[in-house]
Amino acid sequence: MNRNRLIAAFLILSTALCCTLSHSCANTKASPMGGPKDTIPPVLRAVTPASGDTAFPTTGGKISLRFDEYTVVKDANSILLSPPHKKRPKVKVKNKDIVVTFQDTLKPGTTYTIDFGQGLADNNEGNIAPQYVYAFSTGDTLDTMYITGTVVDAENLNPVKKALVMLYSQFRDSSVMLQLPDAAGRTDDWGFFSIRYIKPQPYWIYACTDENNDYLYQIGDEKIGFLSSTITPDLVVRDSIYELMGFDMKDTLACQARRSDLELAVFKEFQSRQYIKDKGRKNDRQGYVTFSAPEVELSSFQILGVDSTDIIMQFSPKRDSFDFWLNSKYPPEDSLFMTVSYMKTDSTGNLTLTTENIAAAVSKEQAAKARTEEGRKAAEADTLTPLKITLSDANVEQDGIILEFSVPILEMELDSIALLTTNTRNQTDTTAFTFVRDSISILKYVLQNTEEYKPGYKYELVIPEATFRDVYHRKNKAEKKEFQLPNTENLSSLTANITGTGGKRFIIELTDDGCKTVFRKYEVLQDGAYYFPYLKDGKYSIRLTEDRNNNGLFDSGNLLKWKQPERMKLYKLPDGTTKLEIKEQMELFQDIDLNQLFN
Repeated sequence: MNRNRLIAAFLILSTALCCTLSHSCANTKASPMGGPKDTIPPVLRAVTPASGDTAFPTTGGKISLRFDEYTVVKDANSILLSPPHKKRPKVKVKNKDIVVTFQDTLKPGTTYTIDFGQGLADNNEGNIAPQYVYAFSTGDTLDTMYITGTVVDAENLNPVKKALVMLYSQFRDSSVMLQLPDAAGRTDDWGFFSIRYIKPQPYWIYACTDENNDYLYQIGDEKIGFLSSTITPDLVVRDSIYELMGFDMKDTLACQARRSDLELAVFKEFQSRQYIKDKGRKNDRQGYVTFSAPEVELSSFQILGVDSTDIIMQFSPKRDSFDFWLNSKYPPEDSLFMTVSYMKTDSTGNLTLTTENIAAAVSKEQAAKARTEEGRKAAEADTLTPLKITLSDANVEQDGIILEFSVPILEMELDSIALLTTNTRNQTDTTAFTFVRDSISILKYVLQNTEEYKPGYKYELVIPEATFRDVYHRKNKAEKKEFQLPNTENLSSLTANITGTGGKRFIIELTDDGCKTVFRKYEVLQDGAYYFPYLKDGKYSIRLTEDRNNNGLFDSGNLLKWKQPERMKLYKLPDGTTKLEIKEQMELFQDIDLNQLFN
């Protein structure tokens, strides 16, 4: 047991001993004359019948929990019967007792648990009772094995609260959608779960967000995760097991000291059946076609009466939709008749080249407005094309200056753009630059300085009016952006030395310790050093993603195809933590072996 676990266990046992020796340990409510606020959770005094009872009746059984103070059911959905039944147990308050009865007939010869989770609290202050799991059997023996684990979100590795973890002894790819599990548990605020009193046999294990609390996975509405092979419990339940104790979710030290043997990453499934899901017009010259699944294979797209050279198309990053614009001299019709040839899923589940005729019309409101005097004046007054400039002092060396438009640009006068440099002697000169369209989006361009940016120098981007003209013949307004490299006097840096790429492609990101903000990102194509400069004093995490399809994005999984999402990992320090503490003026080097991390 590591140091944190020893400290946490000592604190928990000390608190329990205090409450046992002192009759007033959990009775600190304010008196009529005032006093300290009650912060002590209810203490369980007696259970009838005792936990571990066997030969429990399949009908008419009752369980009573007596606390030291009046306790209420704060969250009924947190109370979980395992194996679950369609009808939940009834949990009622009777004086200082919590009484549980059953609406369904229990299965004979079966070990059950009732995990009260964070469902109970004291009546006055709402202090949550520590997690308590009651076990009983309708047979002559009690199953005694357990497992522990953690559920995280596959897209960001954040812990998932209140996820349902399900065990199945028999494999069917649709079990989680049609059949209640053989055993189940729920995650706490830290994404941690324990499923207790189960058999020492192989189980298939799944986790889902179970939004409607029906103990089944609802495809499309919920997130799902699974392990690709079975797990067999080999640990025996004992009162002394640290992970099986009751924990205050606010006690970070104690909660993080728990050992988690399994990790499930839940994801929002990508749809596997491919078909045209939607289509429409955003205005008279712009429309869209949306597909049900990503990575559509499009053979051709045509619009009746419109030359193919007058059609401009842009796919979304995941290729599950595209926008189109009409660059025609003549006003387009209110209704466009289109032909789409693509690989569509047929009745047998296979992709077949299919041609569909679809129509998209401008709305009646749009068409009516365009024909009015007010509409024509508004169109004439709309002479500026929207331009978004993204520029970060800390990342300009790597990312350059990003220019994004809302519609395609047809004409540009790049000679009119100026990138000005002012040195430390206040002398200003122009700098050469490159201007390249993004490899994925026709609406995005990257401007890069051809020279090395220098600390202490000031820079200014100048874009005059009418440098760009879009598909609607609108021009941009004049733009100016000033920037300079951060002052490195108190800043730090991190260098990640990556090995073990093995011809695979990865993404490395430096994030805050909650993985919510990404400071810098690299696509890792080969072993080497990846530099993260301009870091302030604070805690950081290194997140790595295996980019299996080389698109630079995280890609989800599919349950029925038994396809896991792309793997994502946090780099762990030698002590097992994932938080890098960086102080001022620090140069930190970390060696990361991807073979070991993704093993």
